[in-house]
Formats: sequence, structure tokens, C-alpha cells
Amino acid sequence: MQTSKYLVYLLLVATVTLLSSVCFSQSQIMEMKDSIGLRSYGKGRGDTILIQLDSAFILNKKTFKLYQDTYKRVQAGNPQAKKMVEEYERLVALQDSMLKEKEVYYQGLKSSFDSLATGSNDFLKRTDVNITAINQSLSNATGQLNNIKVLLDDSLDKLKLVNKQKFKWAVGGFTVGIGVASLVFLIAK
Repeated sequence: MQTSKYLVYLLLVATVTLLSSVCFSQSQIMEMKDSIGLRSYGKGRGDTILIQLDSAFILNKKTFKLYQDTYKRVQAGNPQAKKMVEEYERLVALQDSMLKEKEVYYQGLKSSFDSLATGSNDFLKRTDVNITAINQSLSNATGQLNNIKVLLDDSLDKLKLVNKQKFKWAVGGFTVGIGVASLVFLIAK
């Protein structure tokens, strides 16, 4: 019994060892934490790289060789490499000056736009005040026109009443005149 227990235990250890070796034979995981130096790492297909930096460059073998050869030429003092670096520095300086010019141009445009926006806002405020005053004037004029209409209607009613009274007076006067004239003719006869 004791031997079978050891045999099972030995079999279990052998199985775990075989399985763990399969697990260890898979691709390696590499963590990149150091960004201070210039380092190159050779990794192959299936390897996992965890980049814990703000940036990293991944180059294939041919491109890396090109960069490495150029770096060695610059270190060795190759005149063509120095000229290339100087040209690059001139290009960077030119781009910096162009960026500064663009910044000045941008600030001028921004200033013009800000002044245009301020002027437009002032104009809108004045226009709003003027429209409010015009609306108030129109409201006053409408009220006055309504008052004038009421007064005109009242005056027309009074004129009609006066005309009726004049007509009554005229009819009354005509009647009185005919009566007096008839009386005068009757007396004269």
C-alpha cells in the first residue's frame, strides 16, 4: 500500500513536471519599464512585450540594421553623416521659425476675430436697444391711433346728431315759414 502511494505520488509529480515544461516552452513575456537608455531587444514571432513607457519603437531587422549602421557612422565622425545631421538641424530650425511665424499670424487673426466679435456684440446690443425703442414707439402710436379713432367715432356721432337737429330745425323752420306765409296770404286776402 505504501509503495502504491509513492508510485501514485511519483506519477503525479512526473505529470506536473511534463505539463509545466510545456507551459514554459511558450513565448516569453517581456516588460519594458526603463526608458532612460538606448537599448535594443531581440524578440521573435510569438513573443509578448508589455510596454509600460510613454512610447517605444519597434523595428524589423533590416530597418534596425540601417539605423545601427548610421548611428555607428555618426559616432565614427563620418563627414557625410555629420552633413546630414547639420542639414537635419537646419530643417528643424526652419520648421521652428515657420511655426513661430504661424503663431504670430494666428495671434493676429485671433485678435482680429476677437475685435470683430466684440464689435458685433456691441452692434447687436445697440440694435436690440433700438428695436425695443421702436417697439415702444409703435405701441404708443397704436395707442394714440386707437384714441384718435375713438375720438373720430365720437365726433362723427356728434356730427350726425347735430345734422339731425339741423334737419329738424330746418323742417321746423320750413313748416313755420309755410305756416307764417299761409297766414300772411290769408290775412292779405
